[in-house]
Parts: sequence; C-alpha cells; structure tokens
Amino acid sequence: MLQFIVILLCIPSSLALVDSIHDTKDTGDLYPMVWQDQFDKNFVHFAVYNNYKTGENITEPSYSTRFGITGSPRVEHIYYGLYWEATYRDEDHYPDEEAVACAYTDLDEQLLYEKPELVSDQSRIEVGESRMSGNGTVRVKCNKFGGNARRVSEALSGCYYNGTVYQNHEEWEEPNPGNDRSLWKKMSCQRSENGYFESKLVGCSIHETHNWTNVDNSVETWVWKVEYRLNEVSDPYYKGKWEKCVENEPGVVKLEKMPEDYEPVCKVDNVVHKDIWDDDVKGVRWECNDGRVRKLQCKIGKSHYVDPILSKEVPLPNGCKFICNPQTNVFKCDESLSMFKVEGKPRKMRKYNGSMHWLRH
Repeated sequence: MLQFIVILLCIPSSLALVDSIHDTKDTGDLYPMVWQDQFDKNFVHFAVYNNYKTGENITEPSYSTRFGITGSPRVEHIYYGLYWEATYRDEDHYPDEEAVACAYTDLDEQLLYEKPELVSDQSRIEVGESRMSGNGTVRVKCNKFGGNARRVSEALSGCYYNGTVYQNHEEWEEPNPGNDRSLWKKMSCQRSENGYFESKLVGCSIHETHNWTNVDNSVETWVWKVEYRLNEVSDPYYKGKWEKCVENEPGVVKLEKMPEDYEPVCKVDNVVHKDIWDDDVKGVRWECNDGRVRKLQCKIGKSHYVDPILSKEVPLPNGCKFICNPQTNVFKCDESLSMFKVEGKPRKMRKYNGSMHWLRH
C-alpha cells in the first residue's frame, strides 16, 4: 500500500493538474477571420475573409495571376521574351509581376521547369545592353519603359563580321590565314545584283608595330598600317620596291614582289604612257600613276586646263558652258551644235500651264 502511494506522488504535475492549466479562452478570440470566398480581378487573386464577431467581410490581395510566378520567386521565369519577377507593394502587399530583363532566346516554360540549367548568362540581356544574332541580321536591345523592361528587335542591313554590321561600301580588316600575323585582309561590303550584301576582298594591309620610349622611360606602342589594293602594283614606301596584293588561295592574300627592273606603265589605245599626256580628242590630260590611269585635268582648246575638283562652269566662245567632271566632260548649250552627236532620245521639258497665284500681290 505504501509503495502504491509513492508511485502516485511521482506522477508529473503537468499531468496530474491538467484542468488547472488549461486555457479556456476561445481560439476565435485570437483568429476571428474565417475564409469566405475568392475571386480574380486585374490579374490578381483576392481572398475574402469574414469576421464572425463583427460580421464584416474583408478582401485581401493574395497573388498575381498573370503568369503565376509568385510561389517561386527564386526561379527565372521567361514570358514573351522577358524575365519576370514577383513584386509586392509595401503599404498593402499588393502583388504584381515585373519584367526586369530581356531574353535573347525564348525558352519554353515547361522545359525551363524541367531543366533549369538551360538558363544561363548567355540568354539574359540586362536593361541597357544589346546583343547581335548569329548571322548579324537582327540586333536585340533591352531598355526600360513604363517601369518594365522592353525588348526591341532591330533588323539590320549590311555585312556582318565579329559583332559589327558594316554598311554598303564600308571597309574593315580581317586576319589573314597563315603564319604572317602582320598581313591582314582588307574587306568591303558590297551589294550584289540580286540585292543581297556580300563581303568582298578588296586588298591587303600590313601592320607594323613600333615602340617609342618617352622621357620618363614609359613605352608607347602604335601600329602603322600600309594598304595595298587587290591586283594593283604599288610602292608605298617610295623605295623602288614594287609589290602586288593577290589572292593566291580563296580567302587568303599575299604580297608578290615585282622584278627589280619593273617600271609601272599605262597602256591606252595600244600606246604606252609613263607619266602625263594630253588627249586632244577627248579634251583630257591623263596621268599614269603606279600603272593606273587617272584623269588629271580637262583640256579646253590648246592650252587651257581646268581641274575636275572645282566643278565650275567655264564660258565658251560658242555660247555654251563647260563643266569639268571627274568622269566625263559636260557641255551646257541652249541650242544643239553640229559638232556634237546626240545619243538616245532627247528629253523635252514640259511647259507648266498651272496657276502662279503666289506671284501676285
């Protein structure tokens, strides 16, 4: 009997006095709100709660329904070419989804969920940055407008090389395959007959690296470039060493040294010229420069010369006006002359028969 009494005395007080410590206060006093209803409005899910004590219904925003990314803020979400993140308004916790960056490559959402490793730094363009497509035809820019990121795709026309689009007739340099790192290729963007832009090889370029030591012993380095046009012989150093830029293999250029006795000449109408000569029939003074014929001046009469760069009208004794053009000589005459042959069908000027009321006072 004594042993039984001792066992009872060893029971923890928390079990022996359960009724004495039980909080009889209704839990509804702590949580009076009871879920009542829900609805969606303006891409936001709202929950309606009822205060069972006061009978008042309270509506609270829950999450954004636009893309449903509120529940996974750590995962990158790509929709419509933009990266979206879940955001909330501080004062009332109103949810929204904000575009924060642009996607260079649109990724499928399901594939992204299954393989998140597909998202890399290469597919994300931050605001203010841009990226070129692989073939250089489209440039994707990311900017900000109205508080959200905005992706703009711009179609480009021209020739693409090394991240840059070159316009028509614009030139650039490319490394020349081979062991000679000082020799580069000179390229030009040209429009073909079918309307497409093509990169054309137009010459060679020699890069010579030079160093200069300043007074403070600091060393400066600069590169001196010497250009050769394709298939043209030139002596850029004026030392009598003539070289020719040729394409010895497709896409590969080299400089060919000309013989020591080489002398550049120009052959026109089966006549060899070396320096300057006059053509009285065409009215031109020609110049042979490094084997290339160049129009130096226009010739009027026996001893009157006009520079083509001036392009001014020179009165002639027969009443016409003469213009020295770099390509051809131009005569402006009020009446046709017997010494000229009219090529093609002359265009007649139409007489204006309309009203000229603006000249009246």
